Amino acid sequence: MAWNWSANKQQNPRERFAGPAAIAGLVGAGLLLLVVLYPEKSLLRLLEAPDVTSPAQQRYLEALVHLRTGDPNLVIILARSYLAAGCTEKALKALEHRQGVLSREQAKTVMQLYYEARRQQLELMLTGEPGWKRAQQDYADQIEQLKQAGATPKELVRYLADARALGDRQTVKRLETLLGTAAGQGTAPAVEAAASAALAKGDYRGAAELYFKGLQAAGLNQKRVYFLAGVRTLQSGNLLAEALTAAERHLDAGLAHDRQTLLYLTRLALAANRPDLAQKYVRRALGLSSGEPSGAATP
Repeated sequence: MAWNWSANKQQNPRERFAGPAAIAGLVGAGLLLLVVLYPEKSLLRLLEAPDVTSPAQQRYLEALVHLRTGDPNLVIILARSYLAAGCTEKALKALEHRQGVLSREQAKTVMQLYYEARRQQLELMLTGEPGWKRAQQDYADQIEQLKQAGATPKELVRYLADARALGDRQTVKRLETLLGTAAGQGTAPAVEAAASAALAKGDYRGAAELYFKGLQAAGLNQKRVYFLAGVRTLQSGNLLAEALTAAERHLDAGLAHDRQTLLYLTRLALAANRPDLAQKYVRRALGLSSGEPSGAATP
């Protein structure tokens, strides 16, 4: 009996513990069960927030879209999350992955998400750089689709303000012609209207300064729009050195680590033959540098 007891005692550890593969399988099965059974009860409600940008949350949404074969509701949430994180190309691919017939509300939301993606594409490019004309055409085509789908005058005025901030003069002219007197009415934000008036007179510095002044009262997203519009306005006036100097001066704590802003400034610095600044911006965009913006850039 004693011998049997000893043998059993030696075998117990092997019987009690499963191998790593079995444990991983059980954990994976549990996660899969969670994904299948509980996506819409609590987790999805959290993931519907417009500022969801966590890679872990995005991986969860990607798994759901795969399991539910392009469910439009899930695709919309995932695309919105990508856009909030500035992952424009991923958002466009996600939108292409949707399947099934869209409801009227879903179709409208998808068109708005396409618009934001096209706007972001153009926002991150320098005027005239390779690919800019294609991005500008995609942006203009998306506005045309929204117009054909019944965009309201108020929405068209917002698109006009965006086009002005992007430096897309062709789209600006088209929308101004379409809107007529409504293009200059109070529905347009005061900053864009004043900057547009300055640009009409050829005053690039004055228009840029108006955008930079708008940074004081703007939220983060609008601050990014005004900041890039100001820098882009100087760049479009062939004032590249001034654009870099202004960027360094106005890159405050709110935008100093904003990925979209930093990617644009990286391109601008390379165009201005300033690889030192480009390296600083790209390192900060990748989270490799935590230093504060330096003083004004030297031409």
